[in-house]
Amino acid sequence: MTRVRVFADAEDVASYAADALAWRIGDARKARREVHIALAGGSTPKRAYELLAGIEGSWKHVHLWLGDERCVPDGDPEQNARMIRESLFANARAEPPVLHAVPAPLVPEDAAWLYSLDVVRGVPDVVFDIVLLGMGPDGHTCSLFPGHPVLSVTEPPVAPVRESPKPPPERVTLTLPVLRRARFTQLLVTGADKHDALARTLAGDPDLPLAMLGEDLDEVACDQAARGEVG
Repeated sequence: MTRVRVFADAEDVASYAADALAWRIGDARKARREVHIALAGGSTPKRAYELLAGIEGSWKHVHLWLGDERCVPDGDPEQNARMIRESLFANARAEPPVLHAVPAPLVPEDAAWLYSLDVVRGVPDVVFDIVLLGMGPDGHTCSLFPGHPVLSVTEPPVAPVRESPKPPPERVTLTLPVLRRARFTQLLVTGADKHDALARTLAGDPDLPLAMLGEDLDEVACDQAARGEVG
């Protein structure tokens, strides 16, 4: 069953997410094993990465991956890898972790194929230890949009996306089966504009990608505005 944790505002959600990530990273360190984390884009995850950078003192066993990426030139402001470097890497207290960025080709089919190879080779059994997700007002997560053909992809871990309803139109994304297999999947949701999509997700609306995860979505951390509660 999906756990729902409600916080006062976006800052509290980001703080909780940073602490939860730090705890799981520390648990892997104690067990002397590597940890593979798929990160989300968006403002609340970005703030969580800034906070996490100040908590973690060692990243030697941590591998960071991207839940999705926009097919834009390297260093473009729309690039998720750039956001992670500017938030987490720029504030890291120690040598930053390994970031497995999506290869540079701007053609989504090429980028998805190359990143699939990286994931298969780098992530044991293609099972991420942690997947951090965000959600748009339309209910999309990663670059999995409601009604998009990419939702039916079952074999490769990474799929190309064309004609995304949200710009830029060309992207790559982890696929639903990969999200379902993760050991822990956490969704961060903030803002009143996400209230309807969150309510539909928790009600199991089959039209929304996040609802398609079912009980494989382990936890939702949201603010009162997204949950529809009055502070």
